[in-house]
Amino acid sequence: MLRFDDFILSAGERVLFKLPHLHLYHGAVALVGRNGSGKSTFIRAILGEHNDYHGRIQIQERALHGYKKEELAKLVAVVYTRPHLFGNHTVSDVLMLGRLPYQGMWSLVSESDRLVVYRVAAQLEIEHLLNRTFVTLSDGEKQLVMIGRALVQDTPILLMDEPAAFLDIVHRHKLVSVMKSIISEGNKLVVFSTHHTDFLGEFCYNVLIIDNGEMSVFHEPLNFERDIQRTFFPEK
Repeated sequence: MLRFDDFILSAGERVLFKLPHLHLYHGAVALVGRNGSGKSTFIRAILGEHNDYHGRIQIQERALHGYKKEELAKLVAVVYTRPHLFGNHTVSDVLMLGRLPYQGMWSLVSESDRLVVYRVAAQLEIEHLLNRTFVTLSDGEKQLVMIGRALVQDTPILLMDEPAAFLDIVHRHKLVSVMKSIISEGNKLVVFSTHHTDFLGEFCYNVLIIDNGEMSVFHEPLNFERDIQRTFFPEK
């Protein structure tokens, strides 16, 4: 579904990391690294928003640069660290924004669009928020709505850039529950960056660790916490 070959990610004169080969399919993949290691830049590269790299990125066995913006919007959705500002729009309106790639130039809302919004709201248990104004929500509620908007976009690939960074412990547990629910459907690839590593073995099938200019791939869920500790805190 998502493939990298001879990939070198840069930011200006600085090489962030090298990745000889990586092929990701369905399931959850965690992205771990120090601040400034390239996690957010990596996500932006997959979105086609950062072109400072060498090598090849493929989505669905097709080169990333071969997609038009509107085509890519049907394949990849993103949830950023901080929720966007949506003024006085209702939660229902914000969720409906995820249907824009399917609505054509007139942005006409269909009954099927409404059904997708209601289904996702039910999945996230936020039906009671649909008529609330977005700005009145708590940070945790706003982040759930942002995840909902990405799910309403109905893409096979979901990218999440530090989705739990500003959440309290209750909403962080809720986020983990939501991600487990998404993965249980079995038809999405979810790549998310995180500094919270204690729960990764519960539902991730790969962990990508960026360290010393390299991205390494770890495949054993039972060892994820150990592998992360050994990478960043090696025994002397």
